[in-house]
Amino acid sequence: MSSFESKKSNNGLLTAAGIIIVALLGLSGYLWNNNNTVQTQYTELSTQNVAQKEALDELELNFKEATAQLDEMRNNNAELNTKIEEQIAKLAEQKKKIKRYIRNGGKLKKARADIEEMNLQLAQYVQEVNDLKAQNAQLVSQNDGLTKEKATLTTKVEEATVANENLLTEKKALLSEKDELTEVNTVLNKKVTAASAIKALAIAVTPVKIRKSGKEVKKRYAKSIDKVNICFNADANRVTDGGTETFYIRILNPMGETLAIESLGSGTVTSSDTGSEIRYTKSVQVQYDNKQQNDICVGWNPGTEFMKGIYEVEIFNKGYVTGRTSFKLK
Repeated sequence: MSSFESKKSNNGLLTAAGIIIVALLGLSGYLWNNNNTVQTQYTELSTQNVAQKEALDELELNFKEATAQLDEMRNNNAELNTKIEEQIAKLAEQKKKIKRYIRNGGKLKKARADIEEMNLQLAQYVQEVNDLKAQNAQLVSQNDGLTKEKATLTTKVEEATVANENLLTEKKALLSEKDELTEVNTVLNKKVTAASAIKALAIAVTPVKIRKSGKEVKKRYAKSIDKVNICFNADANRVTDGGTETFYIRILNPMGETLAIESLGSGTVTSSDTGSEIRYTKSVQVQYDNKQQNDICVGWNPGTEFMKGIYEVEIFNKGYVTGRTSFKLK
């Protein structure tokens, strides 16, 4: 081989070696750069993981503290406890949303903002619960007042009821006593009235015929009779008051019918024994001075024919029968 060819061969080797060296240097630079990038990314990922963990820990701590604070506010009020349950449920829902933000590294800022918002929301919830507790306490106080007032009113009502029952008992007793007194008084009045009734004594009945001259002639036969004269004496009675006294004369025919013609002075009188109305034939008034008064007379001239048989005569004073007699027409 000539020296020229030998030199040419050496140049080729040097060129190839240079290319390899350049290539190695380039590869080394690439690997170094790539390693730096990977290291940076690893560092960033590590930093992000730490931030996520810190955010999750902070979220979990805040949630536990919030729920613990709300749980401590529970009592035996159903409305308050329901309110607390609703608020814990809202916080749990908000916690889930913030977790999704934290797991997405690009939203850590949003997650932390929502954690702050959750803390503010908790403060609002606590205030609402405290307000509700205050309202409940006020209602309990008012209810206690109303309960005491009700108890007082109940006591007063019971006392009034007892007093009313006592009054009713006393009233019944008084009414019973009044009824007894009224009954006694009625009996006494009846006795006084009965005692004050003036007896009719010496009752005399005279059937007569009236002649054209007006003279009255005593007769015994029914077909001859025009008029019946009834006379009696009023007995002395110191019980009755003096003054005008009315005597009611009742004539009953043989059929038991009262002879009565209203246009001739007939009417009705109330029986003091039965309270029933009794028809009478005629009445007569006299001025009575408690002494015996004789020859009190009335005449009955009906203008019709009398029937045969026995007639009854009753004389009433103050509603009582104070005299009776009978007469017979043939």
